[in-house]
Amino acid sequence: MDEFDELDLETITPRQVRQYLRDKFVIVASNRGPVEFRREAGGSIKAFRGAGGVVTAMSTALTATDAVWISTARTREDAIMAREAPRGRMAMPPDKPQYWVKFIVPERNEYHQYYNVISNSILWPLQHYLFDVIRHPFIDDSVHEAWNNGYRKVNRLFAEEILREIRGTDKKPLVFLQDYHLYLCAQYIRRREPEVLIHHFTHSPWVQPDYFRLLPQGMRRELLQGMLANDVLGFHTHHYVNNFLQCCREGEAVRAAVDGKRRVVRFGQRDVFVRHYPISIDHEALERMAARREVAAHRERLRALAAGRKLLVRVDRVEPSKNILRGLRAYEHFLSRHPEWHGKVVFANLLYPSREELREYRDLRREIEETGAAINRQFSTLEWEPVLLDIEDNYPRSLAALMEFDALLVNPVIDGMNLVCKEGAVLNRRDGIIVLSMGAGAYHELRGAVIPVNPLDVAETARGIWKALEMSDRKRKAMARSAREVVKRNTSFLWFLQQMRALRKVERQRAAGGASAKPMLELPRYERFE
Repeated sequence: MDEFDELDLETITPRQVRQYLRDKFVIVASNRGPVEFRREAGGSIKAFRGAGGVVTAMSTALTATDAVWISTARTREDAIMAREAPRGRMAMPPDKPQYWVKFIVPERNEYHQYYNVISNSILWPLQHYLFDVIRHPFIDDSVHEAWNNGYRKVNRLFAEEILREIRGTDKKPLVFLQDYHLYLCAQYIRRREPEVLIHHFTHSPWVQPDYFRLLPQGMRRELLQGMLANDVLGFHTHHYVNNFLQCCREGEAVRAAVDGKRRVVRFGQRDVFVRHYPISIDHEALERMAARREVAAHRERLRALAAGRKLLVRVDRVEPSKNILRGLRAYEHFLSRHPEWHGKVVFANLLYPSREELREYRDLRREIEETGAAINRQFSTLEWEPVLLDIEDNYPRSLAALMEFDALLVNPVIDGMNLVCKEGAVLNRRDGIIVLSMGAGAYHELRGAVIPVNPLDVAETARGIWKALEMSDRKRKAMARSAREVVKRNTSFLWFLQQMRALRKVERQRAAGGASAKPMLELPRYERFE
């Protein structure tokens, strides 16, 4: 369907996409999948929605694609369901299948090394500029062993499962790899299926070369080689694209030619296209979920807790990059500087537990709980408790809070994108104002429609909270409308379409008989100063 290339992405319909995909087979791979199975008290196994931005975006993007989504089994019940399902596939949703889920089941120690030691303790903090370089990490033999015997092995397991799916179909496969957990996967696929079309999207920031060098050279080389085995690499912002191109241009880890203008890396005999598409949300599906009865019940509960007061909200996972402690400290600073607001505002911190198998995350949760309790001890009265802190996996509660906030605090130190602020912009029913960190990838889209803050500056964040609560009704309405319009112009469906179109261009280029339509320029390794 050559006309797919000519369709307007703003008006393309799911039916047209299904027509394009009639001879294609979509395979998605990510560490965390769209569903997680757990055993309830009565003994039955129940499916729960997977958490995180990747799941939110991909679940809606895959509507009616008949794709297969491969992820790791995170619970014992996941492994049981994978073993019992025909061909290892489970329909999603079960009553009206739109795509299929498969689990890989790594050995316990391999998964620990891949997930906890490398992905979450090395790659994630590296990409968020969050190394505590005085104390952590210590990259010793145990880390190198985890790379060799954990990270590599689980990436190979993903590749083997993807290869099985490729070889089990007569359609043309389109493979979409997700995030920092799977940087090596493409090269393992490419060795066995050289012509398959592969796209990798990095949902985290990409750092500048000087910071990237904190990773050992052997790991840097293997990581970049793995990424450059893809046909297309996607990032959230042009800034992350430029950082990646600069890392390739340095020449220390890999020898590659970089064309910054065309955003192409020539590695070996292949061209790798590096693009940015800001991830977004399916606002129509989100609004349908928000209309459910259980969400309405949570909305009533929140308003009862607020008792006529203004509602300041945050919805986040308990992760270091989310900057929850500074958010609480900023609120404390706000209350100290503005006693006229005592008894008139409640700060609802509705949080999700995250990675509690890691000591750093357990320590962070404890410190958050202690800080919230300290603020309540300092400022509470018989009629008013200024901080509500609730840490549980409760999606309907989060939707309710995003509908009811008067101000939403989203202050990550740095985020690849951050979908909470986009969900809040669409769902809110009170002309709520978003206080947004300039370190969030979403700030590039939403600036002008939010109150910007430096995530490290608690005094500035406190002023941002004050501005949001004091803003006139007329200005609130205009800013809230502007934020909503910005988000509605982009969707997770559009985000996924851009990736499909990028692979289609690679496919057409191959059919034309060349690796590149234009000669690559070998750019200088260093600038020359006259």
